[in-house]
Amino acid sequence: MLRKTACVVALALALRVGLLRLDLYRSTDFEVHRNWLAITHSLPLSHWYIEATSHWTLDYPPVFAYFECLLSQAAAFADSAMLQVQNLEYASHATVIFQRLSVIAGDLVLVFGVVRSCSIAQGKLQHVVPLALTLVLLNPALLIVDHIHFQYNGMLLGV
Repeated sequence: MLRKTACVVALALALRVGLLRLDLYRSTDFEVHRNWLAITHSLPLSHWYIEATSHWTLDYPPVFAYFECLLSQAAAFADSAMLQVQNLEYASHATVIFQRLSVIAGDLVLVFGVVRSCSIAQGKLQHVVPLALTLVLLNPALLIVDHIHFQYNGMLLGV
């Protein structure tokens, strides 16, 4: 059973990683999240919600702002230039790859949520884990919305 689950997860993640190689359309959400990474990384907490260099101000709840702050710590290793608030519309290849990988990494929370939900039924649903993972991870809405628009809906569903 574990081998089937691992195969399904590997297939889904391989498909998602394959999307990284494509120079896909990037919505304005790409710059929104780049700016939020910069704000939460470069400025003190007291300035996060008042910073207005970009018209893409931080307007999500504090929990998400802290998530962006945590992501910004890893982003510094990918391309520190993305973390400069004044670097509007910055979109280096490393920045795009980092943001796509952050969405994929967030999907691991969704994988955990699906497996956990199925296991709560004390083994009664263990046989559906591969199918559930396949349906959830290959969901076109999540692939299109999350991976092209740099959203973290998969992670939120997993929580």
